[in-house]
Amino acid sequence: MVAGRHTHRDQHRTRADEPGGSSITPRKTRGGGFVVIDSFALSDGGLLASARTQVRRVAALLPAAAGALLLLSTPVSAQVANRVVGPTDPRTGFPVGLIDERGTSLAPCVDDIVLCPSVLPNLNLPPAVPGNFPDEFFYSFATADLNIPGSTVALLEVAVEGSFVNAPLVQAGQQTLFGRLRVRIRGGLTIGATYRITHPYGVLNTTAINRNGVGTIDQTEDIGCLAPVPGIICPPFTPVTTSTPWPFLVWNPAVAPAAPAGYIGAPGILHTVVGSPTGNNLFRVEGPNLRTQTTLFSVAGKRIDFTPPTATVTSPLAGATVRGTVPVTATATDNVGVTSLQIQLDDINLGLASASSPLTVSWNTTLSTAGSHRLTAIARDLAGNVGTSAVVLVTVNNAAPPPPPPPPGPLVRTPDVVGRQLADAQSRIAAVGLTSTVTSAHSANVQVGRVISQSPARDALVPSGSNVALVVSLGP
Repeated sequence: MVAGRHTHRDQHRTRADEPGGSSITPRKTRGGGFVVIDSFALSDGGLLASARTQVRRVAALLPAAAGALLLLSTPVSAQVANRVVGPTDPRTGFPVGLIDERGTSLAPCVDDIVLCPSVLPNLNLPPAVPGNFPDEFFYSFATADLNIPGSTVALLEVAVEGSFVNAPLVQAGQQTLFGRLRVRIRGGLTIGATYRITHPYGVLNTTAINRNGVGTIDQTEDIGCLAPVPGIICPPFTPVTTSTPWPFLVWNPAVAPAAPAGYIGAPGILHTVVGSPTGNNLFRVEGPNLRTQTTLFSVAGKRIDFTPPTATVTSPLAGATVRGTVPVTATATDNVGVTSLQIQLDDINLGLASASSPLTVSWNTTLSTAGSHRLTAIARDLAGNVGTSAVVLVTVNNAAPPPPPPPPGPLVRTPDVVGRQLADAQSRIAAVGLTSTVTSAHSANVQVGRVISQSPARDALVPSGSNVALVVSLGP
């Protein structure tokens, strides 16, 4: 892959007035990547048309200069901190999403003809390369226009976009992904004068050149994984994180209307934005007798959810012993929305899944073996993320419980048997429906064979069948 910086400036064309005329001059950058000064005429047929034209022409120019580029370039840093390139979607060969340093997560915006700059050829089918994918698409896309007297166009474009080396051909192994910063002003400028252009990602100081008799500024910077070379293909796509338009511009949430659900804006509605790392959420041009700006942008981008839901088994509790049929309950939460909640017993579905939380299912434990079992809950969200709960271990014990003790009999009073002969005492105790046990002890005051003490004491109310403990004298 050719990973680095490409700066396109129309003022360096070899054939200034010929569409398609171009020159290519590679040189090193301070960051260890490379710059290709690529000059050509771009059509005024629209943003997408010119973008596609540029990608195709860059692809055509690169093979001829590939040797020079490789000799003069070294890889750019793999990835900027806190900017994340998601895993590659096997259906398309592009990342499933990108996350900027502020946590905005964006997917390829290809599913809505109103909200996306380009869409799948067949919106009723899943994306696929080749077969069902546009030759150019965007993760983030923002443009702003100025009304400069005498100009035919005064445009700022910032985007992170993907395409193919041989676009409009959509071919596997030919994927390219790059961040773009473009400033294009034709007319309304003083030829040879210096202009200061402020945009959300910095400041550009440049000179207006003579293009067909009008002052013109026409500069495009593309940084990322731009084109394959023999034996090396994209991905990895991490060089795109070194490009300029990060973090992504999104509609200002404090200003109505709100962005459509699941999107960062609507390209057909001009809106203020947030996201500029410098705080300059605007497009401004300053120069001789000119100072104009706008804070309104056309924005497109589809959000993607990388956060899995959280699932919890709330009943029974961990360590519980269960028997018979018991309810099992689980809950789930998600930052966007839970679409499915399933309880599992030993990794096998227990009951049916629910589209909402909480979920309770019945578990007939008599169908499970005695001993330890695992309960878990699995939740899914709108984006297909999966969250699994912690395991709850419970013990199944369906053995017959011991019989309960017999109910107590009627209450009776214990007789007074202290001082009586043992046989007489036992007879009196038995007569009221009680039992007795006997132990012996020496006593200097109680004759041999007579009761020294009893427990319970006399006149105690005890259930029928209770025991009275007797202590009988052995003499001194």
